Amino acid sequence: MTSEVVIANANGVALAADSAVTIGNQKIYNSALKVFALSKTEPVGIMIYGNAGLMDVPWETLVKTYRKKLGTTKYDTLEEYGDGLLDYICDHGSYFTDASQTNWIASNIRGYYTLIRGKLFERIHPILQANGEIKDDETSQLFEEVITSHHAELKEKELVKGFSSTFEKTFRKKHVSLFKSISDEVFQNLKPKKSLVAKLYDIATFLHTRQIFSQNTSGIVITGFGDKEIYPSILTYEMEGVIEGKLKYRILEDKCTKIQSGGCSITPFAQDDMVSSFMNGVNPAVINLIETYLQQLFVRIPELIKDDDLEGSKLPSKKIKEDLNAHTTSLLTDFFKQLGDHIKDQHVNPVMNMVTVLPKDELASMAEALVNLTAFKRRMTNTLETVGGPVDVAVISKGDGLVWVKRKHYFPENLNQHFFRNYFRGVDNEQ
Repeated sequence: MTSEVVIANANGVALAADSAVTIGNQKIYNSALKVFALSKTEPVGIMIYGNAGLMDVPWETLVKTYRKKLGTTKYDTLEEYGDGLLDYICDHGSYFTDASQTNWIASNIRGYYTLIRGKLFERIHPILQANGEIKDDETSQLFEEVITSHHAELKEKELVKGFSSTFEKTFRKKHVSLFKSISDEVFQNLKPKKSLVAKLYDIATFLHTRQIFSQNTSGIVITGFGDKEIYPSILTYEMEGVIEGKLKYRILEDKCTKIQSGGCSITPFAQDDMVSSFMNGVNPAVINLIETYLQQLFVRIPELIKDDDLEGSKLPSKKIKEDLNAHTTSLLTDFFKQLGDHIKDQHVNPVMNMVTVLPKDELASMAEALVNLTAFKRRMTNTLETVGGPVDVAVISKGDGLVWVKRKHYFPENLNQHFFRNYFRGVDNEQ
């Protein structure tokens, strides 16, 4: 995991990212590179979180080869830089071999079929506990219900941008033998009938062509200025893989921002609980607990009143309980509205008002502090320190481009002067 923050106002945008990378479930290294310049000459940067590679191709490689292709090219808007990166990935199918695509597809299907099998066992277990056995026809019926439920849920999802129903059919036809082998491997002695087999193959297809994203995605944050933009923007994508020259991705609209005059934004990525706590004055998990508990409590209040206690009332007991439930619901709604207004007025707005006018160096300091806050919390608890290590900090402004405030190197600078001499090789620094 990781902790990253982007803070932007009219002056520029600051990016901060920790260095922790988790290998497996326990091994953590504090040397990962997550912030890069997307152009050597233009004020555009990119930040990576989540999976460090796209189908085993490191994002550092993809970013730097795209940057080399970009050269001194400049685009009018930030969106064009994002579109350029997406097109570059799709156009370089040699990076994503047929073998790597097949392995990725097989891994996704195997994981989801295993999930279905687990759901089936959850349905079977109580019957076995109660009766000591389960009949084959009962197992078949439960199996059909589980598959049908998942099929219906996934079928409702929209196609991924750039994917068509024709492509979906072609994909299904091409990989049907793979679907069969994984189905036989996962379900073994369970023998689904023909109609269920078709649904299982549909599910395997939907996983790769519909708006269904796993936990193993890469988050890509592109930020900075287009050539004709005077205020910065933030674009955030979630990417999962490449299939037949098509990139499966989506735009995270809630983490995309266009700064306007007098505006600002603070956008956390990955582990964002401490940033939310700083901004809201309370941990989001606490708010969720309060909301859940109060809703359960207020629902139970009418149920605690016995009908005998309401004898002699002018209104029927049912009517009294309905009115009481309506009043408690209204009180609860009003409470959460006032809580939201308090958080906004007393915590969020004062911070945002200051961020609006912060100079570039203070934007960098604030971004770094928020990442360090998350790292400190992880260090002071008994959880894995999935946030930590040196914090890389960069500031992007219209006039100065991308400037590193803090940046780690995996090599000693004094022994590698050739690296710095070659960095701008072929690029006219005067442009």
